[in-house]
Amino acid sequence: MTSALPGVATATPGGGVTVHTGGRVDVADRVFRKAAEQAAAEAIGIDRSDVSVDIAASRDTVVVRVQAPFPVPRLDDTEAIRAATPVLEAARGIQNDLHDRLTRLFGREVSRVDLTIAGATAPKKRRVR
Repeated sequence: MTSALPGVATATPGGGVTVHTGGRVDVADRVFRKAAEQAAAEAIGIDRSDVSVDIAASRDTVVVRVQAPFPVPRLDDTEAIRAATPVLEAARGIQNDLHDRLTRLFGREVSRVDLTIAGATAPKKRRVR
């Protein structure tokens, strides 16, 4: 992805101002992908290694596709099941959070965040010794 740098104003002798524009910053797509993977993993609450991200970028906007398992409570934990947010509601919240976070992080508009739930993951039961 390429980001154009904003214009830089400099004072010239005699009180004038000259605006120099131009320049760009090239950032490898893998950098954006890794950053999006980390942000998605944090938003969903899973390991980054479980997240798959594809990014489609144009000059002014970015589309992010996230595929990840979704954390659900263990089936034998009735209290956690009662307290859990419905999956669709939680997914919408994650999409909104990722949209805002990635727009700030990338410095350009993220036009869409697609979230594909690819299975479920439950916390492992810990044994007390």
